[in-house]
Amino acid sequence: MPNVKAKLAKANEVVPRLHDLLSRAAINDSGEARVSATLCLTVVEQFAAVLLLMERGLASHAPIIIRSMLEGLADLRNVVKDPGHLDVIRLTDAKSNVRMFEEYAQVDGMSQDAIDTLNRWKAKAQPIVDELTAKGIKLATQLDKFKNVGMQENYVSYRVLCSFTHNQLTTLIARHAGDKFELASHREPPDQTTDSMLTLALAIACQAVDTLPSYSSLAAPVVREALDVIDKEWAAIVQAPAADQ
Repeated sequence: MPNVKAKLAKANEVVPRLHDLLSRAAINDSGEARVSATLCLTVVEQFAAVLLLMERGLASHAPIIIRSMLEGLADLRNVVKDPGHLDVIRLTDAKSNVRMFEEYAQVDGMSQDAIDTLNRWKAKAQPIVDELTAKGIKLATQLDKFKNVGMQENYVSYRVLCSFTHNQLTTLIARHAGDKFELASHREPPDQTTDSMLTLALAIACQAVDTLPSYSSLAAPVVREALDVIDKEWAAIVQAPAADQ
């Protein structure tokens, strides 16, 4: 049986060590470097959020955060591989904003002042859409992002995580219904599931931090040494006999 308690304790030790690496990194002076850094910071913060959910008896909701971690890692690796991916992110953001502002402006009862504000915001976002579209920039699917950076094996995991995020019926039943459909709250998933989610979240966080040398002052050997120590400590917990756990 997996020792979730021991792994959670070790994961809580890892978080400040990852933050220490981040705090020592001077980010390169470019747009793609700064965006990469924000993605890395978010992934590490989300890892900490996953641990909090697991510790509060809400492990069944952790996959929602882990899904976002995977999305962040995919975008991060794409920007590191090709700075031009930043335009894909900008187009995605601008298109989403234009659509949101348009839809909000059409909500019944919206005041004219609010509509005017939304139209001003739309007027700032629309030129970005027009500019990037004229340059031939296109939106990328999540699968495309994964494939671009060799993460296609993560796509199945991503789809499973989506079922938690979108409250699919199968997930709702597993989360809140027993064998006789007796409703319950704060029902913990099996240890194997929690263990799998925790291991995935840790891997994503470490892979994000591993990109730091590409856009900061931290040397690759420094980052790799710190992550290797984490890998060895985690492996020691996994390989420990049940009696020792």
